[in-house]
Amino acid sequence: MNQMFKYLAAPFVFLSLTGCLQESESELDQVIARDDAILERYIESNQLAATKTQVGFYYEKVNQNAEGAEIVNDDFVGVYFEIRSLDGQLIKSYMDETKEPIIFKQSMDGIWPVVFAYAAGLSRVGEELMVYSPSYLAFGNYGYQQLILANSNLTIRLKFARKYTLDELKEREEQLILDYIAENELEGFEEISDGIYRRILESGDAEKTASSNSSNVSFDFELFQLGETEATFESTPNSRPSVTIGAAGGLPFLDHGLRGVREGAEIEVLAYSFAAYDGSIQIIPSEIREDLYLKGEQIDLVRPFTPVFLKATVASVL
Repeated sequence: MNQMFKYLAAPFVFLSLTGCLQESESELDQVIARDDAILERYIESNQLAATKTQVGFYYEKVNQNAEGAEIVNDDFVGVYFEIRSLDGQLIKSYMDETKEPIIFKQSMDGIWPVVFAYAAGLSRVGEELMVYSPSYLAFGNYGYQQLILANSNLTIRLKFARKYTLDELKEREEQLILDYIAENELEGFEEISDGIYRRILESGDAEKTASSNSSNVSFDFELFQLGETEATFESTPNSRPSVTIGAAGGLPFLDHGLRGVREGAEIEVLAYSFAAYDGSIQIIPSEIREDLYLKGEQIDLVRPFTPVFLKATVASVL
């Protein structure tokens, strides 16, 4: 689980990026007062019949669905959205329902901006909301090029399209992996554990001992998000990682993928996110994920609910 968020004391408790909202308590109070006043004027001047929540944002239910399932903590939710500044500047639109919705886990550390999670908690599947969010529940003092201006209050259109079960999401990602193998005519992959597929390109030094429980395996690698041609992570001569097979808290796709291999082996591993970076948070819009990472936020570069493709060469087995 990433530690991207911290709690800040206020008349209520909310979450924001550690690096993107660092005001002292008095400064934070000023931010809250400023944004609340701006939003109140916006709601009044536009004669909006919006409800103000205790945490500070306003919302209107554009389309209600009394028969839809309630969205509760730890649900897996698919959402379509459109984000604009109060003056109407488009930040990101993802409302094309011919595409798969953006998936997130309903929790305070499942999606950012956190106002998405707050709004989901007031919604049912199939409902559409207009949300009017203060900056302190949105991007805070974070800015990105000309797309996101720091301290921006936002209007956000949300449509909560569906909920998923854990099994449905696992099956979805396994099918993505199988489709990728078929489309790219990749031979030799075998499923070695749930959601983890491996092929051995080179078996390595037959005179060396194969890795097993408690072995320390160092390796060079490239890691891709499925379907991408540019590596998300890769090792360097000065940053060769190692893992201990069978150690508690390890990533399952590495533990299984590097088990039973010898020095010099070349392997490829395809794995669903639930065996890799299942604690990754959904960042909206996705374009800012790398920028947040480079600015020091403790987030995974790998998107959630996305299979990974590891290419590795074993350097040593001890």
